[in-house]
Amino acid sequence: MLVVGVLLVAGGLWAWRVSGLVDKEVRARHHGLREVESERLLVRRPVPQDAVALAATIDAEMIAGNGWTEREARTMVKSVRSGHPVAGLFVFESRSDRALVGGATVHPSDNDPSSRTLGWWIGPRHRRAGYASEAVAALVEAIHDAGFATVEIGTSESNLAVRRICDKIGATEKYRRAQRLPNGSLVPSIWYEHRQVVTDEPSVSPAG
Repeated sequence: MLVVGVLLVAGGLWAWRVSGLVDKEVRARHHGLREVESERLLVRRPVPQDAVALAATIDAEMIAGNGWTEREARTMVKSVRSGHPVAGLFVFESRSDRALVGGATVHPSDNDPSSRTLGWWIGPRHRRAGYASEAVAALVEAIHDAGFATVEIGTSESNLAVRRICDKIGATEKYRRAQRLPNGSLVPSIWYEHRQVVTDEPSVSPAG
């Protein structure tokens, strides 16, 4: 089951944050992050009508592979249905047929106001189609555009799919350590960091 999970998603290392981040102060800290379009996807905030489709993206393989619990999954879907989604939750909508293909969370990083932590998943009907790479690249850009200098991504050492995405977007390894997941399992993990590229504007000499 863990091998299956390796191919599905990133996020067992950030799922534990989801259920607690529902107060107004935390929501305000996510407000500046814009919705974003990629070639095939619209990455946007969920609305109540998304609840059923969002639930369909969270199957047993995804939950087991990432160390989630059924309770976390139910809490997330219930929050969307109520019109008060958990803080930092986004969904990936196909621009061609408006189907939901997956989702993501963007959370404040511990003790660093200039950084955000990103996790994501893709539903069973849309895996292995390149949606994760596309959505992650778009979200990382949006996070930087919102004024956050770094984006952190955590995954298990065995999750080669996520590690390839991190390499593809130019994220670098920050550190490795064991991480306790919501279901109680302890896994060797890697944390990556993507830093905003700042280009110097060429200086313009005043006309004389």
